[in-house]
Amino acid sequence: MMTKPLLVLNAFVVRADSSPPAGDRRARPGYNVNRAGQGTEDPGVADRALGMSPAPQFEWEAFDAYWRKIHGPKILFPDGPEDRQTALLHYYLQQHRIPAGPCSEHAPPYVAPLDAEGRLPRHPAAECPPFARPLFDGLAQLGYRSREDLEGFFATNGTKYGEKIMPDEAVFIRGFGFHVAEEHVVVQRGDRRRDAIILLKLHQRAAGSTREQFRGRWMAQHADLVRRHPLAQLLVRRYAQLVNVSQPGDKLYDPVGDRYDGVGVYSFANMNDCEDFIAGEAHNALVEDEQIFAPDTSFFTALNYVICDRGD
Repeated sequence: MMTKPLLVLNAFVVRADSSPPAGDRRARPGYNVNRAGQGTEDPGVADRALGMSPAPQFEWEAFDAYWRKIHGPKILFPDGPEDRQTALLHYYLQQHRIPAGPCSEHAPPYVAPLDAEGRLPRHPAAECPPFARPLFDGLAQLGYRSREDLEGFFATNGTKYGEKIMPDEAVFIRGFGFHVAEEHVVVQRGDRRRDAIILLKLHQRAAGSTREQFRGRWMAQHADLVRRHPLAQLLVRRYAQLVNVSQPGDKLYDPVGDRYDGVGVYSFANMNDCEDFIAGEAHNALVEDEQIFAPDTSFFTALNYVICDRGD
């Protein structure tokens, strides 16, 4: 008997930091806040030191720790008898980007930079390649049994989420995007969603194609390519397609998150397996196929924290 897919709120996270705002890494109004709860990039704000950490050299660590150790428990805390939202959550994953892990900007196989004579450089500091980071610093997946549960969880008027969680998000988040997706599990060899290393592929459909065309191509031929490839069979423990089903006019609609037609979630037992997969023929075959229907696909690697999982 076919079961109805879970609905997932995919929240793409840009971490709070004090680097100059640029492009898509600008703060949303009221986010990236100081100790007074004011958005540090909002007009007229004088104190631009982050409440999360006033020392810039600690901002990444503070973001990573706050999201898991403070914000995560707040999501799960039943906040009094009037809290009707917390129990609606079926699963909650935090997937924190690993800077040293594979990403679109720097994918394996990694090679040592060499000078004109094919030797290691004598002055590496002067010859450091420019650093490029992915747009997002992580992904939160919040899963629900129904659209009613999902929308009820994110209701904001006089609720735990509106009065306690949204202000907390502004402490460690600079910007974000989100969409509602269906979870379709293509490969399941691991223990549900508990594998440590996650490869997240953010798919944007080809210009001139429809979301329906993207969905049909991704969920059929591409999914079968992952199933059948021998290296994927050996290394990928779980592969889920989170298919964007948001539409303008929905209660939960965000144009930033809606740019992504789907998120592919690949699970690995360890980072070596992930790197071997990306550096191998299996991933090359996937990339070639993605160029047909989702040429603007990007990816990054994350550490998976299972904050809550009530089963499949």
